[in-house]
Amino acid sequence: MRFSDLQKKEVIEVKKGSFMGFVQDATIDMKNGKIDVLQIGGAERTLFLEPKMKDLKQIKYDDVLTIGKDIVLVGKRTDK
Repeated sequence: MRFSDLQKKEVIEVKKGSFMGFVQDATIDMKNGKIDVLQIGGAERTLFLEPKMKDLKQIKYDDVLTIGKDIVLVGKRTDK
């Protein structure tokens, strides 16, 4: 999956069932080449970095439960 495909998906918090926003950006762990943190923005998607950066939420990639066709479900894993 390409990151641009991930950016088109809504992020839903499973426990509350609430819409968190869309994936705006990601932080990559350079040592292992994997996503470390997803940055989630509000309902507005922008092409350029604007003052909306303060509205970004950071979600650890370990908290991603599943990536579906249209959405990304996040929540704390209980199987750890």
